[in-house]
Amino acid sequence: MFLLTAAVLLAASLPCLAQSGGIVVTAEAKNANPTLVFTGGLSDLSLSAKILSDFKYCGWFTVLSSGTAAYQVSAKGSLEDFTVTVANGAGVAMHSFRITDSKDVDAAAHTAVDTVLNKVFGIQGICRSKIVFSASTSSKNREIFICDFDGTNIKQLTKHNTLCVEPVWAPDGKSFVFSFYGPSYTNLVQYNMETGLSRRLTQYGGINAGGSLSPDGKTLAMILSRNNQVDLYTRPTEGGTLKQLSASKSVEASPRWSPDGKKLCFVSDAKSGRPVLCVIDPFAGGKATEISGLVGSERVAPSWSSDNKLAYCAKINRNYELRVAKLSADGKSGVMEEIGIEGNNTFQGEDPSWAPDNRHVTLTVNGAIYVIDTRLGAKRKLISGSGKVGQSNWSPILK
Repeated sequence: MFLLTAAVLLAASLPCLAQSGGIVVTAEAKNANPTLVFTGGLSDLSLSAKILSDFKYCGWFTVLSSGTAAYQVSAKGSLEDFTVTVANGAGVAMHSFRITDSKDVDAAAHTAVDTVLNKVFGIQGICRSKIVFSASTSSKNREIFICDFDGTNIKQLTKHNTLCVEPVWAPDGKSFVFSFYGPSYTNLVQYNMETGLSRRLTQYGGINAGGSLSPDGKTLAMILSRNNQVDLYTRPTEGGTLKQLSASKSVEASPRWSPDGKKLCFVSDAKSGRPVLCVIDPFAGGKATEISGLVGSERVAPSWSSDNKLAYCAKINRNYELRVAKLSADGKSGVMEEIGIEGNNTFQGEDPSWAPDNRHVTLTVNGAIYVIDTRLGAKRKLISGSGKVGQSNWSPILK
């Protein structure tokens, strides 16, 4: 996880990727999801089935097949024009909205369920997001793939027959940056989702890795090896002067922007020789500060949510485990939060990434990708295959 090249030394095999639908609740939920019944009513049965599936996999409801529930949802019309009504347990309508001009069944269902989530919980939703990840396609190659939030519609995006790793979404969800390993070099490459075209963002000598775009998309954070050192740098995305943010014989990795774009969290072993999480102001300069209050003898793979929580992997005894901390306004300290019932849930794995609902994260576990519900302590397998998959990154809501 910490060493820049460690994650690319993976077993040989074609991906043969598949979604696994099983949901495993690892402990009784302390605060259970509200119940929901979807009664359907649409002329397009495939659309009804997809809406029901989205309700099950969004992670915000316990879906019942029939009977009394906290929410009763119905829908009328066709794919091109349908109305969704949300009623309470007594059958009294609370919300009603219309969806028109849908592109396809999946898009219509995702929009419908995300709209329900917004009206009921006041969140953006989760269903219109996507997940990029890296998967081994041979003993020496990895490519970038994409899937829907529920693990369906898997598609290979890159076909470079080399190592394409560490994909990270741009904040607008229209592109992502990944590390491209050539025969004798590495570059940071940006893949455009709308055109399917790629462009090089960097081609400096040595390692070019860990690319992450600021929330406004104007600044690129990255890890470069220059002057026999591996350090953290920033640069205007469209080209310009490099700014070096660290300068030591230590190793830096995994820069991630704060939601306000004023801070960078990254991994460094400068202080004690063990990797920990640090924060720095990338524009004002100054020294990096180790984030206090975090657990783990080693702390790696940060993911910063839009509501100022930090998911990361902490080394506990001999294993890396998922941990979540609520950060202070300046990002310099954190208060550990429970995951699931009374915080007793343990999820071993690597490379967490927050969903746009600030509740769920993806986590790589033994060459497969899982979705972890940090509130209830539940997990489900998202993607697995005959080859190893991982390094997932969850997109913002795509509209």
